[in-house]
Amino acid sequence: MLVLCLAVGLLRQDQVQSVFGTEKGVQLPILMYHSILKDSARQGKYVISPAVLAADLDALQQRGYETVTVSDLLAYVQDGAPLPEKPVMITFDDGYYNNYVYAYPLLQQRGMRAVVSIIGSQTALYTQEGTENAYWSHLRLDRLQEMQDVFEVQNHSWNLHEYGERRGCLRMRGEAEASYESLLREDTEQTQQLIIEAGLPAPQCYTYPFGACSEESERILQDMGFLCTLGCEERVNLVTRDAGCLYEMGRFNRAAGESTESYLSRALGE
Repeated sequence: MLVLCLAVGLLRQDQVQSVFGTEKGVQLPILMYHSILKDSARQGKYVISPAVLAADLDALQQRGYETVTVSDLLAYVQDGAPLPEKPVMITFDDGYYNNYVYAYPLLQQRGMRAVVSIIGSQTALYTQEGTENAYWSHLRLDRLQEMQDVFEVQNHSWNLHEYGERRGCLRMRGEAEASYESLLREDTEQTQQLIIEAGLPAPQCYTYPFGACSEESERILQDMGFLCTLGCEERVNLVTRDAGCLYEMGRFNRAAGESTESYLSRALGE
């Protein structure tokens, strides 16, 4: 049964604020970006301009936020490593080539890091073809290797990022449980192998296509060894020493048409 992607131990916003900076946990906003294009005609719910991204990044730094990755969260939860006083995670879904063209240099210039979650079949396709076009190409493996100083690569499925009879990685109505589990495992593992064979660190986080998750998908992915999952519900997360807090994490989508001030006020819980 489809469930809302609610983090373990989810608290109301006022409760989250009350424990910020204490031993009980750290407040973590996660920003969600997709495609970055200069063409104003293409901008919308999942496409923004490089200028908007630059303004967002500058505003984060002016507010004193420091970027973290999934690895940083795992170090905090598992090993007791510290997090910045004001951490923020910046994520890019789908793995578009324009992330390399525009987001990579903007982040690099500011000494900021981010997470990119790739659709494995698309990265494999464009790696094979050698095609690069800011409007529609996805990142090739050599670009992912080049961007390791900024981008941490995570798993966004092999070929389940589509609408149809199946919504993302969810089980279809009438589909046998065993068949579904086999499909999800095989699809996910294909992207894992693609990334590992390219010499990149094995993803420890699964980013749900469309944010659609279920109790079944969570059980399977956790059994596969994933230590973090990212959804699309818009809420600030509370990161504690409990490993369960890293599953079904909330994120704030960045669309065009909203000011940096308005977007960050929502996403940062200001």
